[in-house]
Amino acid sequence: MSTRPSYSRGLSFGLLSFGAIALIGVLSSVVTARLYGVQTIGEFALAYAPVGAVWYLSSVREQVALVRELTALPSRAPRATGLFLVVLGFSTLLTLVVGALVLGAAWLVFAGPVHHPELFLPAVANMAVYVVITNAGWNVDAVLSSYRAGRALLWVRLDQALSFLVAATIAGIASRSVWGLVIATGVGAATSLVHRLVVVRAYLRWRVPRAALADGVRALPQLVRFGLKITPGTVADGVANESGTWILGAVAPLASVGAWSRAWLLTQRFQELTVRVCEMLFPTLVERRHGGDLGGFDRVLVDTLRYSLVGLLLIGAVAAGAANGIMAVFGPGFDRGAPAFAVLMAMPALQTVASILRHALFAVDRPVHTTFAGLSRMAATVGASIPLSAAYGPTGTAAAVVLGQSLDVAVLAPVAWRALSVPLRSLWPLREALALVLACTAAVAAAHAGDAALGGLVGLVAAGLAGTLAFALVLLGGGALNARDRGRLTGLRAQLRQRRRGVLRAAG
Repeated sequence: MSTRPSYSRGLSFGLLSFGAIALIGVLSSVVTARLYGVQTIGEFALAYAPVGAVWYLSSVREQVALVRELTALPSRAPRATGLFLVVLGFSTLLTLVVGALVLGAAWLVFAGPVHHPELFLPAVANMAVYVVITNAGWNVDAVLSSYRAGRALLWVRLDQALSFLVAATIAGIASRSVWGLVIATGVGAATSLVHRLVVVRAYLRWRVPRAALADGVRALPQLVRFGLKITPGTVADGVANESGTWILGAVAPLASVGAWSRAWLLTQRFQELTVRVCEMLFPTLVERRHGGDLGGFDRVLVDTLRYSLVGLLLIGAVAAGAANGIMAVFGPGFDRGAPAFAVLMAMPALQTVASILRHALFAVDRPVHTTFAGLSRMAATVGASIPLSAAYGPTGTAAAVVLGQSLDVAVLAPVAWRALSVPLRSLWPLREALALVLACTAAVAAAHAGDAALGGLVGLVAAGLAGTLAFALVLLGGGALNARDRGRLTGLRAQLRQRRRGVLRAAG
């Protein structure tokens, strides 16, 4: 039998990873913005855009199908190694082919509507790093996620974030060229891949009988068939996510692209929580469903959604209220992205809801519905981005992105709720949801008042404190805490008291 950590333990490491990586990511964003300037940041955004496209286009979501299979296997099982190696080989070959095709299209775009052919070679270098190193690392992450190896994933991602920061700083001091960011990206990916290959040995054995590899080859078509049901939606999500940079690059100057890139990147730092939650949630939902624990499936899904929303809406509301002060930290020229950043801070919560609902549908074998949602989002995002970006610059692009993501959630939610064994309102009453909406409104107003009144770093601190306090008071006053929450808090306090007693006994 597998000895996977519990969902709560795996998730706790996921949350630590989110907090640590988010802080390092914000620090990296500020350091690189100050070192390289808005123009170079804009150049790197365009040079990295082809990789963003390949991330979505080169996958048939074979990693999702792999996680579904590995969830039922004990660690170091020969079949697990066979499945992983076959999926890794398939993923690498597919990524190489798609990467070459995307680079061909990128050459035409850089030389044509974007008018920056000098960025093609940095784009080629970014693509090489992605195909050879980054893609392999993400396949290893699928294995670690299957076994809820939250601790290992935490240290691997800290390695990558810190390596990038150190390399970007050194390269930025030496030269403020776009190549400094390209090199730093490669360094971060390479060091963390080595780290991944070391820690994954606890879950995979590298020497297995040929029969295990043959079994993996036989299983590959089934994995691909499942993934193909998800792929169109994934591609549509990629188009929706990456279209903003391309559209702005065609209709706005590089400085606007740089401001947009920093606002968008900072927003995506908070999506780290989405990834960390879902990589622990998905195998848990699969286990509960296969084990017939429908009540447990319902509670894990709904309460994970509730807790994620509380954390991300708090962050989003406070950051949106203090948008002017936050963007000013990055240096001259980035302040033009403040309105876009304020709008974009709705994205982490919306993306998290969409991702949790998607993984719930994957777990109950209804992946086709996620494709409908992704296509709807793409159509709305791209259709609105072109006129809004031309008219309002980065702010218009942000509005289009949020509109598309909202439609995505609206399409997913009704189908996901039907997968529950009980009505949603029995687990999440309307009163609790309304309290969360009111708390967000209060936090935005309080944070904006603090930032506007004092300005500078002092204003940001005041905005954070005022927004957080307003959010907590309205949330708790509105009755958002239910019996399940109070029971978990009681259990947590008991665990902390028990640990404290153990520490005291050891010290005595």
